[in-house]
Amino acid sequence: MNNIKNTSKGINILFLTLAISILAVYIIGLFPETTVDSAKYAAVSREIFETGDFIHLKIHGEPYLQKPPLLFWLGAIFFKIFGVSIVVFKLPNLLFTFLGIYSTYRLGSLIFDKRTGLIAAVMYSSSEALFLYNMDVHTDALLTSNIIFAIWQLAEYLDKRKAWNFILGFTGVGLAMISKGVIGLVVPVIAVAGYLIAKRDFRTMFSVRWLAGIPLLFIILYPTFRGLYDQFGIEGLKFYFWSNIIDRIRGEYTTGGPDYFFSLHTFAYIYVPWSLYTYTAFVKDFRMWRENRFRITNAKTVYCYSVIIVLALIVTVSSQQSPHYILPLIPLSSIITARLITDVSFSDLHPKTYKWMLVFRNILIALMWPMALVMVVYFFPAGSLLIWMPILFLLLLLVYSFLRLKTRIQKLIIPLLITILAVSFVSNANYMPSALKYHGPIQASYLYNRIADDSSILYTYDYGMYETYFYPKNISGIVYKEELGNILSKGSCWFITTESGFNDIKSVDQEIVTEQYLFPYKKLTNLSLKFLNPKTRESSLQKIYLLKIR
Repeated sequence: MNNIKNTSKGINILFLTLAISILAVYIIGLFPETTVDSAKYAAVSREIFETGDFIHLKIHGEPYLQKPPLLFWLGAIFFKIFGVSIVVFKLPNLLFTFLGIYSTYRLGSLIFDKRTGLIAAVMYSSSEALFLYNMDVHTDALLTSNIIFAIWQLAEYLDKRKAWNFILGFTGVGLAMISKGVIGLVVPVIAVAGYLIAKRDFRTMFSVRWLAGIPLLFIILYPTFRGLYDQFGIEGLKFYFWSNIIDRIRGEYTTGGPDYFFSLHTFAYIYVPWSLYTYTAFVKDFRMWRENRFRITNAKTVYCYSVIIVLALIVTVSSQQSPHYILPLIPLSSIITARLITDVSFSDLHPKTYKWMLVFRNILIALMWPMALVMVVYFFPAGSLLIWMPILFLLLLLVYSFLRLKTRIQKLIIPLLITILAVSFVSNANYMPSALKYHGPIQASYLYNRIADDSSILYTYDYGMYETYFYPKNISGIVYKEELGNILSKGSCWFITTESGFNDIKSVDQEIVTEQYLFPYKKLTNLSLKFLNPKTRESSLQKIYLLKIR
């Protein structure tokens, strides 16, 4: 009896350790700088903070159209409370992620039971996509959190008919719509409509009560519409409701046709380490439906499957495809997968499936650990014990899990959980900070902050990204080639520029540069083995200059 109690206590301590480790990896991911789109979003938030204008979104003084405002509002509000930094910009996104994890637990509990909901929340919280999109912030994690919150609340409303759930459900829809547009409405509608069709509850489906949510949506959306109309007129509203979704599907912003296997292979890697389990769950459920002549025994599962099927098909036929677009599938897939894990772990059902899932587990562990070790040993060698000690600790936990874990659910979940923690820790604590040393504009901005006077003017020339709108203490001004001579004639300023830009400046006046600092540059969204390999890295780099002009 004492041995059983001690074993149970040890497993509880292990689960607590892993929960703390998940939180720690998220927190570590707040600290690496962000580039390209994420830096652009931080720059929009900084502009709101500095101007106080929350309605008319701008970047570098120019009207900004591409994304709705919620992420920027949150960033600006947190800047006002805590000051301007990349950590502060990322923090509200992480807080909404916690809301999404809790909503996944509650929706999973509603569809199945609390145990299934808890497993789903663990899987969602430890998916590679969620770690990634909290380190490199985009609107998609915010969108997904609000979508899953909205679906949960609307499902609660349909189950219990409480007005409070109706209000919170439409609030979630509104927040999702000001996270990334009409997709924030479309996904909850698909989920609710799919469930009601499965129940054949057409009276509720076409009830006029749903119209009561429109005023609430209008209140939430009004500042967004006002800003779009003020700056872009009808074209701004057209972009929000039509162009931002339909034109992307039609390929107006890209070239080439769709990859019809995109959803399948993209989901496989953004949802590691759980994706192979999910495909197993999909196959099992399809076989069960076929055996039952497609009669659905639990209509609430359609909350998940209606979105999974419809959204995956939309992304598949879309001409513009991105891993961002399938992020809303992950919490719903977690719920479906958690049910299979519950079935194989706490009953004698599906013994062959359990054995195959162990095989999938071992394959992923065999692939992911070497990847983590290569990153930390070869690509960007870590010399700090602060990096190596957690890795060795997780490796020892993995060995312990294989030797001591007894139950099926422990064997299915814990080794993969340890593995994804190792990969994500290496990525957040070692890989990204090391790679960012080669992102010249950020390093140039930091040096400018240290050595330039607070009143010194900074310009960007021949460089089109957005880091210099956020990281420097004084936002850089954009200089075009026809303006270069006039700006240089004014003297006493700083430039961040490329090698060709440096040559243009020198061609105006060979003696005009009084200080120059050189930084290596690699755009981190265009990684290659040539860059990752230390032996060939130098040849993959470009040059960025920080120049002081007399």
